[in-house]
Amino acid sequence: MASQSPLSALGKACTTASNHLDPHTRRFKSDCDAQTFCSSALNGTCVPRQCRREEFPLGYNMNQIPPALCPVGSFCPDEGDACRPLVAVGQPSDYHNFGGSVCLHSVCTHANVTEKEPCIFELSTYSGIDPAGMGFKETIARDNCQTAQFFCDTATRVCGKLRLVGQQCQYHRDCQSYNCLQSTCASPPEEPLKVALWQYGATTLAAVLAMAAVCFMLIAMHRRHRLKHYLDIRNYCDEQTRLRQSAFGLRSQRQTLGARNLVKSR
Repeated sequence: MASQSPLSALGKACTTASNHLDPHTRRFKSDCDAQTFCSSALNGTCVPRQCRREEFPLGYNMNQIPPALCPVGSFCPDEGDACRPLVAVGQPSDYHNFGGSVCLHSVCTHANVTEKEPCIFELSTYSGIDPAGMGFKETIARDNCQTAQFFCDTATRVCGKLRLVGQQCQYHRDCQSYNCLQSTCASPPEEPLKVALWQYGATTLAAVLAMAAVCFMLIAMHRRHRLKHYLDIRNYCDEQTRLRQSAFGLRSQRQTLGARNLVKSR
C-alpha cells in the first residue's frame, strides 16, 4: 500500500483567525494547505487532517492515502480536524456541513417551508473563466423551502411553486428543471430529445422520396445503358449489311465483265 508523502505545510506556524471561505469558490481557506489544519487559535501549527468529506479530496495525489471518511451520524468540518456529531437545527454550521437539510447564513436549517410561507435564502456568487478566456460569474440561490416543490422568491421572501419550462426566472433554483437561461426556465441538459409526430412523418416521407429517386436514377441509367448497347449492335448490323451488299455488287459486276469478255473472244 502506498504511503502518504511529506506535507509541505506540516509544522508551519498558523492561526485559526485566518480561516475563511474563498468568496469565489466557497472553498475553505487557512494558513495551512489542503492536507493539514491549524491546531489552535494562538501559536498553532499545521498538523495532518483527521477526516475528509469527499471520496476523492482536493490536494491528494493518487499515491497518497487521504484521511478516513466520517461514519454515519457525524460529519467532517471544513478544517478536517476530527469527525463531529451532526449539528442540531438552529445551531451554527459550516457552509457544506449540516445536520438538517441546508446551511443558510451559517445556521443549520430544515428545508421544510411550504407555499406562501416566509422563507430564508442565501445567494452565493462564484466566478471563473470560460473556455474562451473570458471571466464570468454564477449566482446560486439556496433556501429553506421544500426541495423539488417550492423556491424562495427573493423579492417577496415567500415560498412559491417551482416554475415550468418557458416561465420567467431569476436563478436556477426557481425552475423545476434547475436550468434558468436568459431569465427563462429551459429544459434540463440531460432531458432526452422529444421528436414530434410531424417530424417522424417528414423523416419517413424524405426517406421514401430518397429511395424513389435512387430507384428512378438506377432505372434511367439502366435504360440509357441498354439504349447505347442497342445502338451499337444496330450500327454494327447496318455496317455488316452494307459490306455484304457491296460484296454482292462487286461479284455481280465481276460476273457481268466475265460474260462480256467471253462473248468477245468468240
